[in-house]
Amino acid sequence: MDSTEVTHYRAYRIRWIQLIVFVLATFSNAITSITFAPIESETSKFYKITSAEINSLAIVFLFLYPFGTILSIWLSRKLSMRSTIIIGSILNLGVFIRLLSLSNRLNPYISLIIGQIFPAIAAPFFLNSTALFASRWFSPSQRDIATSICSMANPLGLAIGSLVPSLIITANPSAREFFILLISESLLVLLATFLIIIIFRSEPPTPPSSSEEHHQAINFKEDFINLMKNRQYLILLFGFSIGLALFNAITTLLEQLIEPQGYSSENAGIFGAIIIIAGLFNAFLAGFIMDKTHSYRLILKILLIGACGSAIFFILILQPNKFYPLAASIGLMGFFLLPLLPVSFECALESTYPIRPEWSTGLLMCFGNIIGGVFIFFIGYLIKLDSQYKHQHIFRPSTIFILCSFIISSLTLFIYKGSYLRLEAEKQTIQKSSINNSSNII
Repeated sequence: MDSTEVTHYRAYRIRWIQLIVFVLATFSNAITSITFAPIESETSKFYKITSAEINSLAIVFLFLYPFGTILSIWLSRKLSMRSTIIIGSILNLGVFIRLLSLSNRLNPYISLIIGQIFPAIAAPFFLNSTALFASRWFSPSQRDIATSICSMANPLGLAIGSLVPSLIITANPSAREFFILLISESLLVLLATFLIIIIFRSEPPTPPSSSEEHHQAINFKEDFINLMKNRQYLILLFGFSIGLALFNAITTLLEQLIEPQGYSSENAGIFGAIIIIAGLFNAFLAGFIMDKTHSYRLILKILLIGACGSAIFFILILQPNKFYPLAASIGLMGFFLLPLLPVSFECALESTYPIRPEWSTGLLMCFGNIIGGVFIFFIGYLIKLDSQYKHQHIFRPSTIFILCSFIISSLTLFIYKGSYLRLEAEKQTIQKSSINNSSNII
């Protein structure tokens, strides 16, 4: 027994194995979503497709997120979490279809986009289950760090997905190079699916906390109405959605943002890895602090101040021949932006309890991904307008939009004052149990 709030609540050691398998499945899904973004020019040259078509290979993950969310929530009402995650893993195997693009050179884009659609539908199966998985398997004293680890599996996949393609694909790409890239990612997905089927379980033999013992079933209509009536949740939803949209847009368009300043696709891959690695470090740190203090609102505000400051630094330093300062600014953005994901998840759970995590966190991700898709198209258009300005101009259409969006997101989240409903419910359960135990002793 690792930790107990009440004598009959137990966290099992096998939870760490479950965590590793769940993280690997989420990671393998994320790595396929950004395959072509860091090698945009090379992909365009090899497949003879446009930048807009290449951007769509990543954007499809954003626009199909609502459909995947509805499907995963509907399935979770009928099936166990294990069965739902297995279905998501099988959908993820659709990445193998992308290999057909190497044999169908007349119209390879069809194979590429279909091969992206299936894992795009699968993405919410993993991402929306992050907080639910942590609640199912971990006690309140470790629940926040588990949420942080699970939620960082997706950004870690994006980091590796940003770095590896630029290491495999050269300036004059060949079919062999693309085969190595696509088959490597596909085999990783196959391994994750195999482990999910063999190892993954829905829940431990006994619940780790009172909130998980008494969780309620999903009711589509009633839960949605309650969420829309929750003013603090709506504030969180609006601010978080813009922040997530910005992160998705920046990671997807990073090469196109920095290329006019003289940086290469290899630089873009390095920068993409830096933003994620820095964010992962702080996300784990934030997870430990949340576990110890449960001060979600305070941590949220500290991260927002840092995110705004780092965004200003990035825009000011986005100039030619400033590789190391630019890398530092991108690292700081990741350091403050990524931890907002697990912190916002915990805020959503606390302010909407006892509504199930799939709904409260799933809606955050849905809106963030939809707006992210719009941002990618719009910022991509603004980047083309940037060419009308000289390199010396710090404030260009794309950077002005990014900065304004950062400010709007931060100001919105700064006024968030959601309650800690789940923590209060667990505290009351402990107090009642203590009173009952005292009565029995007397």
